[in-house]
Amino acid sequence: MSTDSLEKTYLTTHELAIGTFRFYEQVVVGQVREGLQISMDNVLPLLALSWEAYRDTSVVYISDRKYSYSLDPTMYYEVQKLAPHITGYAWVVYNEINRKTAELEARFLQCPKAIHHTMDNALQWSVNLLQNEGQS
Repeated sequence: MSTDSLEKTYLTTHELAIGTFRFYEQVVVGQVREGLQISMDNVLPLLALSWEAYRDTSVVYISDRKYSYSLDPTMYYEVQKLAPHITGYAWVVYNEINRKTAELEARFLQCPKAIHHTMDNALQWSVNLLQNEGQS
C-alpha cells in the first residue's frame, strides 16, 4: 500500500491538543506536536475517538515521529487495555534519536510492532499485518 492508495480509505482528521490524527478504514496516522509531555490524561480523547471509530475493527496505529516529544512508555499498558482494537503499532522515524526512542517504547507494547524510515513502508507493514490477522 502506498500513501496514495491509503487516501482512498480516508475517514476523517482529528485536531487534538496533543496533535493531528488521520483516521482511515483500518489505520490511524498520528503526529504529536513538538515538545509535548504525553500522559494518559491527554491521550484519553484520542482513545475515545478511536473506540467510537474502531471498536469492532482491527486497526494499526502509525506514529509519524516527525517531532520530538516525551512520554512514559509504561502508559502503553493502560492504552492496550482501553484500546484492544489496536492490533499493531508502527513508528516512522526520521533520525537516530527518534529510532532509539521508538525502540524503547516498543518494549512496552504487547502487539506486533515495527520501526520504519518511510510512511510507505509503515503502510505496507500495516496492510500485511491486517491481512495476516484476517487469515487467522
